[in-house]
Amino acid sequence: MTTKRMNGQGLVEVVLILPVLLLLLAGSYVCCRAAFLLSAAESSAQTETIRTGRRLAGIEQKMSDDILPYDRSVTIRSESTDKSRLLPAPFPSLAGRTKGFAEIRKGWEEIGRVSDFPTLQAARISEASVDCWEKPSGSGRRICQVIDGFVVTGFLR
Repeated sequence: MTTKRMNGQGLVEVVLILPVLLLLLAGSYVCCRAAFLLSAAESSAQTETIRTGRRLAGIEQKMSDDILPYDRSVTIRSESTDKSRLLPAPFPSLAGRTKGFAEIRKGWEEIGRVSDFPTLQAARISEASVDCWEKPSGSGRRICQVIDGFVVTGFLR
């Protein structure tokens, strides 16, 4: 008689535990997806800052295609600000601070027809003093002139 009562216990346990396990799996999927997009936004903002500060060719379209291949909801841009002083007073100011912006907007299309979930938005800004030290740039030319001046005055002594 006890075996007949125990036959339904496994089914009840599965019915009680299965929704909890499904919620844990769905939550871990959403957290991992958000962490991936935030990491991609941070990395692309830093890359754009360095590339713009060093006056390299832009690869914004390639980076956005790598983050979300068939979606045009990734915006990567940069801007340069005023001159900044990194070196002591005899040296001229450098090119300035550069900012890189990355913004990702991703809808939850893979969930199906449920539209209750908001669009995931990840926006990151990276700011740094990045300078191009090559001679063709304004800062590179000024730095080379100051160093050449120090070398010439050293020879005159």
